Amino acid sequence: MSLIESLIAAVLGTNGDGLVMHVGERPFVLSPSGSSDLSERPLTIEAMDDVLTDLLSDEDQRTLRDVGAVEKELTIPEAPDDRFVLVVARGGDDIWIELRRQRGSGRFRRDQPAAPAAPPMPFAQPLSLSSISAPRGPADGASEQAAGGRRETPLRESQPGVVLPLARSQIRTDSGRSTPTLSARRLGLGRLLRIAAARGASSLYLMAEARPTVRIEDDVVPLDDEPVLGTAEVESLILEVAPGAGREAPVGDSGVEWVCDLPEVGRVRCLRFRDQRGPGAVFRLIPTRVVSADQLGLSRDIQALCAADDGLIVLAGPRRSGKSTLASALVDQINRTQTGYIISLESEIKFLHENRKAIVSQREVRSESGAMLAQARAALREDPDVLVIDDLKTADLTALALDAADSGRLVITTMTARTTTAALARLIASAPSERQAQVAAALSESLQGAVAQVLLRKSGGGRVAAREVLFNTPSVAALLAEGKVAQLPLAIDADRKHGCVPMNDALLAFVQSGAVDAREAYRQADNRAALVEQLRREGIDTSFVERLA
Repeated sequence: MSLIESLIAAVLGTNGDGLVMHVGERPFVLSPSGSSDLSERPLTIEAMDDVLTDLLSDEDQRTLRDVGAVEKELTIPEAPDDRFVLVVARGGDDIWIELRRQRGSGRFRRDQPAAPAAPPMPFAQPLSLSSISAPRGPADGASEQAAGGRRETPLRESQPGVVLPLARSQIRTDSGRSTPTLSARRLGLGRLLRIAAARGASSLYLMAEARPTVRIEDDVVPLDDEPVLGTAEVESLILEVAPGAGREAPVGDSGVEWVCDLPEVGRVRCLRFRDQRGPGAVFRLIPTRVVSADQLGLSRDIQALCAADDGLIVLAGPRRSGKSTLASALVDQINRTQTGYIISLESEIKFLHENRKAIVSQREVRSESGAMLAQARAALREDPDVLVIDDLKTADLTALALDAADSGRLVITTMTARTTTAALARLIASAPSERQAQVAAALSESLQGAVAQVLLRKSGGGRVAAREVLFNTPSVAALLAEGKVAQLPLAIDADRKHGCVPMNDALLAFVQSGAVDAREAYRQADNRAALVEQLRREGIDTSFVERLA
């Protein structure tokens, strides 16, 4: 029996609706009675690579590398009225495979009689890793005769698909009502959003007199295969997903915003606007799966911050540097390893957390800083163990966070700053001058650590995060208590043995490994002169600095 036949048998044998395989997790079948694991061990990247070799042709694997997703339709004699769709998605070492069963939608071939209904194929024992990675037999891909009478499973390749967990729950809006669920198969916008998701885009832009455009990492790229949209076409696409007030064109400068849940894409934040050309919209794709600390490559020292019972963790970085992703990974780490109550106050919910060991309540605060302060005060009355605040923009919010950290809660916050020193200096400076010494003293007591992150373009494509790490060592605490924030870089340099990492050390390591070009590291460095000196000491060519001068 081939691998695909084994997977289909697993679905049929449990009267299931689908099967899911994902790196780092155990494969499972989802059925009306719940889910059942097919293996006692999680799948490794090596095992999943073997699965891809078994399931996909060379052409399909090239499509997977180029597009990021492949979708294939299958029909089998054992369930002639059902249709099976195999969907594969890959991003680096993150591989997701789904085998979806659509009941009663099979198609019969006209050149042969329909096969009689057959009972479900037996699946007596859990699927083992060895059976997953078993090589294909010599009859794979051969004709029915070459296979010794076994009928070949006919395949029909369709458009690249996007993969989402089968058990994903319906998203609910703040008002408690279900968000609109749409049939992506009949929507032109759904097709565009699936293309955007398959290419790893975070946003889709629609504007009159322009092609649909996507944002992939820092690049905004038009979809060249799509036609230029007219005013009426943009309006029609927006109306496909606009509920209630979203159907009305915005009158003022502020747009109309809503959230919808789109099958095969996930949660999408929609912002409608009108410019000099006419109607337009931005659709932001919200990941339904949180990126873990291990997937982000967070060091054990950074992950250890999550084990603290109380104190303040500051996450910093410039715009679009992945601060929200970093904060989400820390929340996920706590959620997976500890019990407790986590409240996350976010200006925009970008990642959705399910309750695991802990209870996670995410609340979107889309207003002025006063609203964030009011929400934070209300959250503290619920006695959370962990409080996440999107940004400490005001002195009152900073004071509340420090009081919460001092009273036995772990507080995590994000800030826009290029370095840990700049982030802590901004926290202190947010207070009135007469209170700044008090805030600095409170920081010296409550701070657990700070991480500043910048994203670098890799030499071979993609991006990688360089992180500066500061822990509240005795020398750091002393400098904060004395208000000598400007001297913190010296303490970070001196406290490498305690896990502190200067940003230039992180940048240098990527250059030495060949992952990042020296010019890219120089562009992202805060102390460029010091980085150039380090590069020269390591024998790395820095002549580009003279050309840039």
